[in-house]
Amino acid sequence: MTVANPHPPLPLVVLGGSDRAPARLPPSGRSSRPLTGCKGVDLEISGRPLIREIVDRLRATGRFAEVFIAGPAHAYRDVVPGAALVDTDADFGTNIRAAVEAVRARHEEGPIAFSTCDILPTASDLEKSLQDFDREPDADIWFPIVEAPEDSKALGASSWKPRYLLNDGGRTVAVLPGHLAVVDPDAVRLRFMYRLLRTAYQTRNRSIGTRRSALLRRMLADILFHDVLHLFRLRLPTLTWDTVIAGLRGTRRLRDQTLTREELQRTLRKLFVKRSHRRRFPERRVRIPILHALSLARDIDTLEEAESIGVTAAPSSS
Repeated sequence: MTVANPHPPLPLVVLGGSDRAPARLPPSGRSSRPLTGCKGVDLEISGRPLIREIVDRLRATGRFAEVFIAGPAHAYRDVVPGAALVDTDADFGTNIRAAVEAVRARHEEGPIAFSTCDILPTASDLEKSLQDFDREPDADIWFPIVEAPEDSKALGASSWKPRYLLNDGGRTVAVLPGHLAVVDPDAVRLRFMYRLLRTAYQTRNRSIGTRRSALLRRMLADILFHDVLHLFRLRLPTLTWDTVIAGLRGTRRLRDQTLTREELQRTLRKLFVKRSHRRRFPERRVRIPILHALSLARDIDTLEEAESIGVTAAPSSS
């Protein structure tokens, strides 16, 4: 279904890097069989590579100007007709950096949409998500999260996935990360974001406490390095207080299950959006809507999750 498009179409990056080692699962998922390799081509649905099905569903919305596949060229060459291939197969943050540089070579400005090669979004979930995006399309970051069912068993083979608790309008909501985002690269601290996303991906599916410790260590190391460089260049440090205070407060309240959605949006804006940009555009926001769009949250980490939605191993991967 094509979504009414009142705004210019966005370039779209589909991240298709390979997982060289099985994903580390929490105790609740230890009986599942984690997947490795390039899931976009190692998995298929109805005889077609999974990534081709994903791209077709995203293209069907009519909202994306050009599609870039960021993954190893040997795996994705000629798999998705008409898509630009970004040859990269490093860590998550490095793959995103390569994709941003490739998009900027063709599109000098404006936001970029990102998705991944291991979801199977439904037309209705894409429609409601993009309708939400249209409410404030000039946000510096738009990253919907998904309200989880009250009973985790309703997630079926994905019931083991860690859920996070947020306070939204006075009610506590269990949420899962979505896998569709729009980011304006000109607004954000790109190098800082790349490094932090690398750590976030490496610690996915871990407990909040474990992720908090890893992210804070990475954040502090990057902040100190960045601000020392500023001092050598006779410039005032700009990252330390913004990020340390916001990060400590936000992760503590997330751990204590008291973080509100509004606080999360403000925290991410302080962490990732350049101070100069915030001063120039004080009206812009980081938007983290909570949506009922479960197909955007059910990324395929295990064979059981794949089979539950009709996805199978490609013959060459069997």
